[in-house]
Amino acid sequence: MAAAATFLGIVMLSACSVSASANLTVSPGKVATEAEDALEKVVGSRPEVDCGDEQVDLLDGTVVACELTDPTTGSRYDTAVTLSEVDGTSFHIDVDVAEEPKA
Repeated sequence: MAAAATFLGIVMLSACSVSASANLTVSPGKVATEAEDALEKVVGSRPEVDCGDEQVDLLDGTVVACELTDPTTGSRYDTAVTLSEVDGTSFHIDVDVAEEPKA
């Protein structure tokens, strides 16, 4: 009986920890594509953006560290993509590209 009570306690704790971290996420590829689309509209050519491999939490204010590659020069720039107006799986992005290329 004590073993059953202990098991139940562990299951209940597990359930609490799972539900606490059930944020919706989006792939880093989706964030990169959205950034590429936004930048292409502004500058007229499509850069390559890499936002890594880890899923991105869909939360207002999430900042994703990415890297932009200029298709003309091959220069790479640190790029921050900030999520806002998150509503389920819909979101808005702001893209901030460093002024100077990486060394």
